[in-house]
Amino acid sequence: MPTELPPALKTLIDTALRLARQAPSGRVALTRAADLVDAAAVPAWLESSVDRALGDLPEPEPLDRKAIEKALKEAWGKAPGKVLDDLDDEPLAVRAAAQVHRGELDGTPVAIKVRRPGLDRAVRADLSLLETLAMPLGAAFPAIDAGAFLRDVREQTSDEIDFEHEADMQRRVARAIRHVEGIVVPRPHTDLSAPGVMVSDLLRGTTLHEGGVPDDPAAAGTALIQAHVSAARDAGLAMLDARPGHVVVLGDGRLGLLGAGVARQVDPERVRLALVALAALRDDDPAALAAAAEAAAMVPPDAARVAHLPLRTIAAPLADGPARLDADALIALAERGDVEAPALLRLVPEVAATPDDLWLTRSTAQVLAVLARMGAEADWAAAALDAPAP
Repeated sequence: MPTELPPALKTLIDTALRLARQAPSGRVALTRAADLVDAAAVPAWLESSVDRALGDLPEPEPLDRKAIEKALKEAWGKAPGKVLDDLDDEPLAVRAAAQVHRGELDGTPVAIKVRRPGLDRAVRADLSLLETLAMPLGAAFPAIDAGAFLRDVREQTSDEIDFEHEADMQRRVARAIRHVEGIVVPRPHTDLSAPGVMVSDLLRGTTLHEGGVPDDPAAAGTALIQAHVSAARDAGLAMLDARPGHVVVLGDGRLGLLGAGVARQVDPERVRLALVALAALRDDDPAALAAAAEAAAMVPPDAARVAHLPLRTIAAPLADGPARLDADALIALAERGDVEAPALLRLVPEVAATPDDLWLTRSTAQVLAVLARMGAEADWAAAALDAPAP
């Protein structure tokens, strides 16, 4: 049975979920989460909660050719036929936020992502609803700056539907991780990208969602971790859109990362301290964890020492050395987390996390979920701690 949450935290989760299911921007976020969740990796006692959060989400309606051409003409100031050599009628992907078509530009295959008409206006209207979360967020986490968190969430939500911003961030991410072997980020065509349109090189391959399997899953998983760590640690870019449908197994064995431009600027020092904390858990070193927590002003040193054993218990099977990471491993992780939850929940009032911690947590959780689809065995903590520098 899952641990009973403190009333303030339960209120926060229930309020956030209710808003998400009601608001267009929230439904976009929930649809992305649904793409990430593997039903086989959900413990039986969590199935009803996951279904309550992610079940019965409406399937997005495809945009017709006329709507796509209108959006492209508005973005480019000219008819698509004057820019592109070709534009396929059938979409490559139909999502809650956008639709993707294959096109050809100067003889090069490209992916053209078009934002759904009116989504920007709907999201702007939704963002005012976030203020509803200020009181329950402050009650659940009294040591954090709830206003700063909500401002950051508003800004990131707006950025995620601004495809001109995404194209620029994708260019920055590609530059930041170009030294990581085995990873490809499609080149964005920033001159053709606009708030409602993004154009990038088309990657040929099969996504994990479509059943793609890397020739060497352990090496591919290691490369995926190191790309995310390197981007955040060395360039301050937390990549936030890893999911099975965005990881493409290319013909040469490398992984292509779609959605790499959905990223958030974070403090690289915060990332470094997170890696120090990971090393402390791996080494079973409570003093080192306490020092990292104190340096980050995350929790008081005494609270970090208390947290060390339950965190170590939860993480050890995946942090101590080579381990298989698959759906069964995620279920076991959730079960250990449930057992250790009471000790950790008692510390929640002392947690003084920053918005950067939110984005790094989101990035880490998504990468773990994607890695589990590969079912590979590797030393996952070492992969993160040994990520190569540029």
